[in-house]
Amino acid sequence: PHPTPAMADVDEDEKEDEKNDGPGLIKLDMKQFGSGSMEDPLRHAVGMRTAQDQYKMLMWNSFPPLFQNTIFHGEQDKEVKELRSCGSLEERLARAKALKDEGNASLKAASASSSAAAAAPAQPLVAAPSAAAEALRMEMEQLEATIISKEVELKELRQKLRSLKSRYEKELSDSLPVSMPYFEDEGADDGVKGFEDAIKSYEKAAGLLRYVECTRADWKNDDGSYKGIEDEHLRVDESAVQQSEEAKELVASCYLNIALAAHKLQKFDDARKACDEVLAKVNPNSVKAYYRRAQARVAGVAAVDADRDAAIQDLKAAAELAPQDRDVRALLAKLRSEKKRQESHDRNTYAGLFQRGEIVKNDPRDEGVAEPKEPMNWDLNDPKVQDLLDIRPGPGMKF
Repeated sequence: PHPTPAMADVDEDEKEDEKNDGPGLIKLDMKQFGSGSMEDPLRHAVGMRTAQDQYKMLMWNSFPPLFQNTIFHGEQDKEVKELRSCGSLEERLARAKALKDEGNASLKAASASSSAAAAAPAQPLVAAPSAAAEALRMEMEQLEATIISKEVELKELRQKLRSLKSRYEKELSDSLPVSMPYFEDEGADDGVKGFEDAIKSYEKAAGLLRYVECTRADWKNDDGSYKGIEDEHLRVDESAVQQSEEAKELVASCYLNIALAAHKLQKFDDARKACDEVLAKVNPNSVKAYYRRAQARVAGVAAVDADRDAAIQDLKAAAELAPQDRDVRALLAKLRSEKKRQESHDRNTYAGLFQRGEIVKNDPRDEGVAEPKEPMNWDLNDPKVQDLLDIRPGPGMKF
């Protein structure tokens, strides 16, 4: 039956409703909530609510930690909140400089403490790594030996080794309160706290000049906890860095120092994100941002060849901006040398795999070899041509 005009109107209304539904429940990928039936409605309800919330927090989730934290500094620090709301640019700059100085002092003290701990003579371990970490370490050593003896399987073994190292690093990180410090030196804990204090001071300093805030009046619960932070209630203020070159330089300096402190804490992903923020939002020509991002890319034990290649690109960009920077040139030369050595090793390892045949690279036409005549110029009545083309004309038949 043909649809009536009334039925067509209903269909159009339904399509319009579906268009305006947004990320409704029926549009969710149910595979992310596990397999099986709906026998656990609470678990599925929580999963669906979480998935829905993600659609409302896309911008928020794109912010690096150093920028997300500015929303909380503005709520927890009364001075920061007052300066943001009614302080002049000069007042905010003055307080930001003071906070940066506090961060510099914490960073300097923490760096000195870490250097002293590193230079101290080795003492008996306070606590050995966990059994799981030790087992992973032994497996890593065995696997490295296997790589040497079985070079043909180099690529596959490297992938497995990276996975083990990542798990080993995570296992050590999870057990830090038990197994650290490795040396009987109270300064190690002081160093960690010093770096964390420095990061907090830098975040507050930069957060006076570039920050995000929530415009929703009831975004906090009665117990002081926070409700979900949705993009529609967020406001980003970058007016200070847009109006003042001094503010821009101060914010960039704070972000770069956050990257340095995060690197000292071995939070390499946070260090990289801090450099990303400098290059994307504050100063796209920051040599230090390129250099420290390159350092962060290759620092982790789970770093792969792609991370080294990306670091090389960062250092090439830095070298173009500052050709005389020795640190940039030294690290770039080091990574290029490592890459060349790796490629040479891979070629030698896999050379035997590609000797069964050869790929023809040269076109005969480019080397003076006579080309066969075009078929359209061949004499089809010639018996040799007929044999070549496998044609048998009937008696008395000519072409």
